[in-house]
Amino acid sequence: MNIINELKNNANQDYQKFNLKICQTKYEMLGVKVPILRKMAKDLLKKYSYQEIFNNLNDNVYECLLLKGIIIGSIDISLNERLKLIDNYLVQIDCWALCDIFVSNLKFVKKYPKEMFNYVNNLLNYQEEYYLRFAIVILLTYYLNDTYYQDVLSILLSIKSNYFYVKMALAWAYSISLIKYFDETINFLLDNKNNIDKWIYNKALQKGRESFKLSHEQKEILKNLKIT
Repeated sequence: MNIINELKNNANQDYQKFNLKICQTKYEMLGVKVPILRKMAKDLLKKYSYQEIFNNLNDNVYECLLLKGIIIGSIDISLNERLKLIDNYLVQIDCWALCDIFVSNLKFVKKYPKEMFNYVNNLLNYQEEYYLRFAIVILLTYYLNDTYYQDVLSILLSIKSNYFYVKMALAWAYSISLIKYFDETINFLLDNKNNIDKWIYNKALQKGRESFKLSHEQKEILKNLKIT
């Protein structure tokens, strides 16, 4: 098993250059696209245990960490074992892409909604940038539904941070809530606008206006709610 060689054989220089511009990471970036990494993960898991694969990954390489995140979301293990792997992975996240791609592969959250909701809530006790962003992106990806959206809005309101990628995630989450629960979210934002960071509030409205899923009339409402 020579994972690094396979990664290098699948590297794309143009993709590497593009990613380096939008993703500030301390890790070496080779330029391998995510669909290729997903196929690699699937093929490796047919032959090896996840422990064997992890032992052959170079954690100084960005794509190795992406591969690890994909595998954590793919393997059939207990919830407690997976949460331990997530805990270890969170320490390694240093950019928005590692965070968001990781979250997109954690489909198991749908199987354990209550347990993962509690787990995410516990993460809010930390003030690290990517612990907070991870928690927010989990919420906006898996919990903006009829059961949880009101709780999610309350949690978003409680998060106070000056980290740019946390603030972006908060604005993103509010905008997704606007798309799914427009009237309810509008009322929530209006009721709490004095408690929401002005930049986050306006960015959420902007992202809502940029969505193809809202009507022209809804976008006009958002336009008129901007705080100057």
